[in-house]
Amino acid sequence: VFHVVSFEAYYTNHSEKLCKGFIVPTENVATMDKSASVIEGVSRCRNALLNGDTSNYDWDSGYTCHQLGSGSISIQLGQPYMIDSM
Repeated sequence: VFHVVSFEAYYTNHSEKLCKGFIVPTENVATMDKSASVIEGVSRCRNALLNGDTSNYDWDSGYTCHQLGSGSISIQLGQPYMIDSM
């Protein structure tokens, strides 16, 4: 059984470009503000790659990595998008 506890809807008169039913972003959508998250990779702060902080970048913070030859860095976007470049 599934119950909806709360529901919010937002409206904007700004229309997005679509391709096969997916939004084609015109700006960076791999950000925490756009609900993206790092789901695989190594870092001291889970979303260091996406938080936009470029001034506190050192050995202890500000990066995400993986071991060479294995693993990966995976980002889950906040919704489906049609992306043609990274």
